[in-house]
Amino acid sequence: MHLPGWLIRGLCAPLHDIAHVWFPPHCLLDGTYLGQHPTRVRGISDEALAFHRAAPPSTEIYASIVRHISADDVALSSAHALWSVGRGTTIDAAIHAMKYAGRRNLARELGAWLEHLPGIDELDPDALVVPIPIHPARHRERGYNQAEEIAAGWCASSNRKPLDRSIVRRHKNTSTQTALHEQERLINVASAFHVESPSSLTGRRCILVDDVITTGATVNACATALLEAGAIRVDAVALCVAV
Repeated sequence: MHLPGWLIRGLCAPLHDIAHVWFPPHCLLDGTYLGQHPTRVRGISDEALAFHRAAPPSTEIYASIVRHISADDVALSSAHALWSVGRGTTIDAAIHAMKYAGRRNLARELGAWLEHLPGIDELDPDALVVPIPIHPARHRERGYNQAEEIAAGWCASSNRKPLDRSIVRRHKNTSTQTALHEQERLINVASAFHVESPSSLTGRRCILVDDVITTGATVNACATALLEAGAIRVDAVALCVAV
């Protein structure tokens, strides 16, 4: 039996009110009470994102990558991020939730915030948006790729076009970069990415999208694969940069 929408809403409203009393919603980042007013990112107050510690300017992020990777091996032309992540920051909770707690929609909604990134309009509007791929085994385990969801959110809010995810693959199932030292990170992701259809990239500019840039080893390894396949420029955009 199909129930009309007004009846379903009428039946559910009291349950929602009871749940709100017993389990009042609080911001994932700072724990403040959210009330019943909608926020742009569900479960996070708009103020917590708007006033979170901003990432350093893109020039500083790029300079940091060059300090970790030999200048001759840097494949990126620029790197950009919205927020800083590290000691004393709260955005870590959101990154952890979208990677390990199944918060797929959170990744997409945070991706839409990339429109607030300073200088984002300076990136080529016709560039291909390329989410950093994860290995198929990790995709099966997680059920999704958070970088794809971030890219989808950004593309939906900016009318950019994402690249077909099947074109760039991660054929090396690398261990997590979190606990690795600088040189170990470089070795871990070396030759980890493969372009299935180089003709799709020939002569194109690309923008890599990821959740966090730490030393830049992962985004640079992927940028190297794109340039070797025929891309002429690769920039990187992430929600956060480690500081």
